[in-house]
Amino acid sequence: MNVLSQDEIKTLLGKHQGLCVSIFMPTFRTGAESQQNQIRLRNLLRSAEEKLLAGGLRPQEIKTLLEPAQALPGNVLFRRRQSDGLALFISADLFRCFCLPETFGELIIVADHFHVKPLLPLLGSDNRFYILALSQKEVRLLEGTGKNIREIELESVPGSLAEALQYDELGKQIRFRTGAAGGGDHSTMVSGHGAELDDAKDNLLKYFRLIDRGLHDLLRDERAPLVLAGVDYLFPIYREANTYPRLIEEGIPGNPQGIS
Repeated sequence: MNVLSQDEIKTLLGKHQGLCVSIFMPTFRTGAESQQNQIRLRNLLRSAEEKLLAGGLRPQEIKTLLEPAQALPGNVLFRRRQSDGLALFISADLFRCFCLPETFGELIIVADHFHVKPLLPLLGSDNRFYILALSQKEVRLLEGTGKNIREIELESVPGSLAEALQYDELGKQIRFRTGAAGGGDHSTMVSGHGAELDDAKDNLLKYFRLIDRGLHDLLRDERAPLVLAGVDYLFPIYREANTYPRLIEEGIPGNPQGIS
């Protein structure tokens, strides 16, 4: 799956080889209706085959062109990552799959360019936001609108502190607590044993810098705010690593596992 951005729109609007297939459809996250997602997609792909055949492509060319999309219904990750709408863009030199927090009507367009108009309101929406759920054992990125929240797959981000630094005993060795100074200023206070605690914070900072680096391409063209969620002692350390200009100062304190 791909993440929608201005760069992706620019790529879709560019010149592409041969016929371009644009497919939009509603999807359901859970329940009995979610079982219809794969059936609906297969039906739309059959309709796309007919349009491509009418456009002059040979059956083998059509099979090759649609092969990445035909594989989606059997993809476990694809089934787990459903949101409210699906947008597919297929050509001989490009394949994009967007699971988006927007409901689309069923639509298939085969032309010499991609049909991107249904995506544009998503880029200009003022009520979109991101939540970065942080812990030493897990990191998740969620995209939200006024209607719902969906999780975005993170491919270039370490899944945990242990994965990034092979330092899985960190939580047993140190204790952090956040204290408030006079005047409302907050500072992170660490209790433990000297240099060992400095090393622990340094490792967290390295971990968060790897996360920030992995998020850079995903959020490069975004204007939506990013909110941190997690145990509050992590917030000032992550802010030190952060390069995303729209990180909100106030985070969501507590266990981030319940956010979905």
